[in-house]
Parts: sequence; structure tokens; C-alpha cells
Amino acid sequence: MDQPTDYRPISPLAIVALLLGCSSAVAVFTRFGWFLPLLGTVTAIAALAEVSRPAAPRAGRLAALAGLALAVGFGAQAVTDAVATRWIERTRALATAEAWIDAVHHGRHADALAASTRGILPAIEGPNPEEAADRASRFAALPAVRALQAGRPTVVSARPLGTDDGAWLLRVAVGAETVALVAVPRKTASGLGPIERWAVASAALES
Repeated sequence: MDQPTDYRPISPLAIVALLLGCSSAVAVFTRFGWFLPLLGTVTAIAALAEVSRPAAPRAGRLAALAGLALAVGFGAQAVTDAVATRWIERTRALATAEAWIDAVHHGRHADALAASTRGILPAIEGPNPEEAADRASRFAALPAVRALQAGRPTVVSARPLGTDDGAWLLRVAVGAETVALVAVPRKTASGLGPIERWAVASAALES
């Protein structure tokens, strides 16, 4: 006579852990999915605790282990990518700000304007287009520009603003004053595809 098979149903927790582990791939593409690897890891550990007890009524150890491996792997990749991206963005924002500050400090207003967005100057009304010399004159009159030319500017901090355009806020010490610069990435078309170029979007004295 055949021996009865020792059948144990799969633990629902193990199945959920596996599904969450697979779903954790979302965290690699968006920070809004970062909760998935954490939730998957916790669920997988709970599932392993459930199925690893002596005489446990449910199976699913392999599913729980797979879910744990996926959640941890995708979670680690998401964090690594985020750290690398932030470092690259900070490096580019700092390089853009320092080149812009150097141009302003040495009176190269045309170079500084070329490294700025059009929003660096307040809009003016009128039917006639503004001449380059007029823009340079208005740029030179900005309080932040005058402060940067008068002192010895030093970037003292840089942090992301958390906006959709990827802007960074950089604070520049000039004597007893502080200038706040906002640097933003801009995509420009080229023969090889889109190229990311950073520019200074605003410069203002902090009160």
C-alpha cells in the first residue's frame, strides 16, 4: 500500500513575499517605489519564520527566500543608483555654479549670461527685442551680480530642491552676504541625441 503523501500547503506569506520581491524592481526606476523592497524584506522574513518552525503546517521556504533575495537585491540597486545620481548631479551643479561665479567675478557678463537661463533677468515689456548689450547691462546691475564682483565668493553648501526639474540650490558666501543660486539641468538636442547642460536659473541676495 502506498504511503500517504505529507502534503503541506504553501504559506500565503511566502507567496506575497515572492510577489513583493518581483515588484521591488519598480524601486530601481522611481523613488516612489522604495517602500516595496522594505515591505518585501519584512514579509519574506516573516514567511521564513513561519515555515521554518519545527513541524510547520505550511511550506514555502524557497518562495520566501526568492522574495527576500529579490527585495534585497532591487533595494540595494535602487539605493546605489540614487546615491550615484545624486553625486553626479551635485558635481555638475557645483561645476556650473563655480564657472558662472568665476565669469561674474571677473566681469565676463556675456559668458555668465550664456550659462544662464532666460529667467535670470526679470522680463520686460515692449514690442522690440532686447539687445545683447542691454541684457548685459541689466545683468550687471543685479544685486547678486554686484555682490559677487565686489567680494571673494565661496560656495558653502549645495542641496537638491526636490523639484521636478532637478534644480539644486547653492549658497555662496561673499563677505558678510550670502548669494543663493539655483542651477538646473537642461536637455538640448544634438546629432548624437539629447545632451544635458546645466545653467543658472536665478541668483539673489539672501536677506
